[in-house]
Amino acid sequence: MATRSTSRSTKALLGVLVVAAIAVGGAFGLRALWDSAKSHLTSDTCTVGSYALDPDQAAVASTMVGAVTKYPKHLPERASVLALAAGLQESKLRNLAPGEGDRDSVGVLQQRPSQGWGGGDANRLNDVGEATKEFLDELVKNPKWRTMSLAEAVQLVQRSADPSGESYGQHEREAQALADALQGVKPAAINCNFAAPTLVASTTKVAQQAGNQLGIDSPRAVDAQTVQVPGGRWQTTAWFVANADRLGIERVAYANEVWTRKDGWKHQPASAKAVTATMYVLKK
Repeated sequence: MATRSTSRSTKALLGVLVVAAIAVGGAFGLRALWDSAKSHLTSDTCTVGSYALDPDQAAVASTMVGAVTKYPKHLPERASVLALAAGLQESKLRNLAPGEGDRDSVGVLQQRPSQGWGGGDANRLNDVGEATKEFLDELVKNPKWRTMSLAEAVQLVQRSADPSGESYGQHEREAQALADALQGVKPAAINCNFAAPTLVASTTKVAQQAGNQLGIDSPRAVDAQTVQVPGGRWQTTAWFVANADRLGIERVAYANEVWTRKDGWKHQPASAKAVTATMYVLKK
């Protein structure tokens, strides 16, 4: 998974900052220069507990969890854990295009059209929701999947070269943490920080995507900057945070918890009757 890192160039820049700060005002100068430069020193990152991933991986993971919760047959959270563990092993939660994976493998789960996945259509498998649904379709064919170990259950579907499936099993703790956060089992459990967006989606598009990926019909564009989901809960809140970078969301509020891309989560007044997402305003 992606982690926060400081490159040599970053370390060099820090050295320059220290020297410059001393020249222009000691500790006060260092604080001012640090505040203006810190957004350039750390990669855009999402965190769930002790695990780190980049915003693209977070968006893919949230789509996978959405596919589980909107599956035609009600499935327990365990299904999200299994799908995420498979995605972590197969692609590191990347939606790989044709030619980027092994042989003709495609998408987050590296499914092969030549083996019947996607009905033989690679483009279908680049839809993360569809790829996850097909994983689930195979999973539920075995009535014992709920009581199997993660390694056994995922191997049953993926049929990897490792017959033990332990390559999947090694991701169980991380997959569980991601599922807890993205399915809303643990409130305000995913935090994303990133630079100011350069592109911002329309609120109509954001509402449509939230509805499609989560399988709900309540998201609505209130105005050009605000999307509300009446009746939404922590999974909806987590989806907005996980997709904030790619959509240009600046703020998410629900049940007296407010997230912003700069400051993360803070306990502030917010309604528990609806999840509210506020879009970033591009500078003119």
